[in-house]
Amino acid sequence: MNPTEFKKLLSERVIILDGAMGTELQKRGFLDNIGAPEELNIKHPERLSAVYADYLAAGAEIILANTFGANRMKLADYNLAAKLGELNRAGIAVARRTAKNFNALVAADIGPLGTYLRPLGSVTFDQAYDVFAEQVRELAGADVLVIETMAEIREVKAALLAAKDHFPGPVIVQMTFTADGTTVTGTGLLAFLAVVESMGADAIGMNCSVGPEELAKLAKIICANTALPVSFKPNAGMPKLVNRQTVFPGTPEEFVAAGEAAYAAGVNLLGGCCGTTPAFIAALAKKLKNKPPAARPPQDKLLLASRAKAVDIRRRDRIVVIGERINPTNRKKFQEELLAGNFATLRKEAQEQVKSGADVLDINLGLPKADEQALMARAVEEIQETVAAPLCIDSSSASVLEAGIKACAGKPIINSVNGDDERLDVILPLAKRYGALVIGLTTDHRGIPQSAAERLAIAEKILSAASRYGIAPSDIILDYLTLAASAMASQIKETLEAIRLSKQRWPSTKTVLGISNVSFGLPARQVLNSTFMKLAHDAGLDMAICNPHENWGIDDELARNVLLGNDPDAKAYIGAYVATPKKTPPAETAKRPVTERLYAAVIDGNREEISAMVAETLALGKTAAEIANDILLRSLGEVGEKFNSKEFFLPQVMRSAEAAQIAFAQLKPLLKKGGAFDSGKIALATVKGDVHDIGKNIVGAVLESHGWEVIDLGKNIDADTILAAAVKEKCALIGLSALMTTTMLEMEHVVRQRNERKLTVKIIVGGAPVTARFAAEIGADGYAKDAVEAATVAQALRACKK
Repeated sequence: MNPTEFKKLLSERVIILDGAMGTELQKRGFLDNIGAPEELNIKHPERLSAVYADYLAAGAEIILANTFGANRMKLADYNLAAKLGELNRAGIAVARRTAKNFNALVAADIGPLGTYLRPLGSVTFDQAYDVFAEQVRELAGADVLVIETMAEIREVKAALLAAKDHFPGPVIVQMTFTADGTTVTGTGLLAFLAVVESMGADAIGMNCSVGPEELAKLAKIICANTALPVSFKPNAGMPKLVNRQTVFPGTPEEFVAAGEAAYAAGVNLLGGCCGTTPAFIAALAKKLKNKPPAARPPQDKLLLASRAKAVDIRRRDRIVVIGERINPTNRKKFQEELLAGNFATLRKEAQEQVKSGADVLDINLGLPKADEQALMARAVEEIQETVAAPLCIDSSSASVLEAGIKACAGKPIINSVNGDDERLDVILPLAKRYGALVIGLTTDHRGIPQSAAERLAIAEKILSAASRYGIAPSDIILDYLTLAASAMASQIKETLEAIRLSKQRWPSTKTVLGISNVSFGLPARQVLNSTFMKLAHDAGLDMAICNPHENWGIDDELARNVLLGNDPDAKAYIGAYVATPKKTPPAETAKRPVTERLYAAVIDGNREEISAMVAETLALGKTAAEIANDILLRSLGEVGEKFNSKEFFLPQVMRSAEAAQIAFAQLKPLLKKGGAFDSGKIALATVKGDVHDIGKNIVGAVLESHGWEVIDLGKNIDADTILAAAVKEKCALIGLSALMTTTMLEMEHVVRQRNERKLTVKIIVGGAPVTARFAAEIGADGYAKDAVEAATVAQALRACKK
């Protein structure tokens, strides 16, 4: 099935998907003595056929092949990487044999890698792409490809690229959200939509995580903001552990009610995830199968996105401000910092511009002696860990642009392309591939055209070339160029006229200007800049690249006369503003005490400068213990509060933790010498049978930032190894992690073994399925729902022990 046929099918009727595979196999005992579930594809295909047949008999029209975890990285945990091709091909084959008897479709299934991409993990974007591409190439024969249960948006981007490159059929992309509409890494619904819609997904949806009622509310938001088909695959409620068994409490009636609500909102594909059974699908099919899709209102939006949020630049009632301050040109100190790998000023510029009202941040890092590709990628990572504003990647180099886009977790703007064929043929394919908007400069190798008509001719060429690459006019932002009023006053009117004509001719195409060039060589520059922006706004300007810290409320009659050509040589303007004594900026406020700066350094994750602040604070006479307790731990407490209130997400927490780690490492010899603030050692392990260690690694980093010495034992660790290491290392605490309900019970085994051996070491448990109640039931000494809480619980247990 090709994407066009798929779209036509979904325009005619809704499609019923299958239900859970993993929990159904587990319930039937089909995973007994099986390592990776994908081994069933070659060892016991009849077990899979039995489940497929039940779903198809219940009314499912698409079944997902058993290939969810059949990628190199996950299979390596079971020593099965060498069988990757065989497992994937067999998975498609068994699904197709069964589906053939029911005239149904087969979907190849791709799940996450099991580890995050940089900077949350160690995997690069290119490595992730290669792993996904390797799997996709083995999925020939499927009608549809589903990317599902994703929590990290850059992983989604890598998987979707691999799918579009190597799979000829339609691609459905699904992420997993909490009830408030964000993923655990902080991606919001509309940010997800902005990215995958622009990158060419054929359908978008949600699966897993929450129960049907909560997911239906999120589906309504998605449907209201996209014309794409929407898929809906909720769990049968949130899993609970009852009598040592994993139970999904939802009923078919609740599942169907939510499905009907999702259908009414406009969902086109409906099925089930964890805990749903053929009975759930039968009830759903009885109500909704073959129904025509619900009507949805036409969409009028143009989204940009960061990891966390989306900005609709079409619905703004004011000019969208693109902050220009992340540019080291003529800023020697900033240049030196960047070349030395110090990103403190870069992060500060990002934060301060957003506070001043910047909607988007332009990043231009052309520097002599710099590896601009690496610098751009690192800068993008640093900025998007610091603020939630979308980004504008600005470079003349296509390779630098691509490096920045790959590092970007959202949907950015490319700055820029122009009317030259060579540039168009390099930049436009880049924009199409990664789903970015593009600024089109209305100039070419001949220079800047003198008239509005000539500039519009180049704009038309850019839009025509974009169309050939499948890029809509709405994804191009036209720049009709700002020239200096001091030297080319007549050109200002041409720029404004070009904007007016452009909005008439291509109303869906946005316009942008770099504002500050207009005032070059004249006094009171901001008076001219602000007045020019007002004139441009009146002409139809949508976006402006400018300094958001300046006063943009000025509308000056003398400046208007200069800009409109009514004050030759700006004589009246110069006479008025040169005669006025130049205003000096207010005296610099007194430098904040170093203790305050040190506190802020942890909050902001200022890893480059925190060591100097610690040394300065020690020189003032503060003891190491006072710095640790009164400054570092208090600031980390605020980080925790920001995390709990969802002002911070994991990237910010990790950056703050790294800064605090640097400070603690500096204080550690003094703390030990003074006998104060000895947090001690903690052994961390993912329990036996569980190969997930993302959460554990994050907990370890945060604990180290609180002064703990972490003994990381790894994943899939048995009780004997854990307890022996704790004794050998004289650990005060053990932290146990599990990400599956099936491995939670191993935690109880570790606690029981600890008790039988009469060891005094205390045990904290955590992980996605673990609850405080379960921790109490098994006799654990503490429970932590996340890394921040783990640090708090560990400190409390340390204090209790003393």
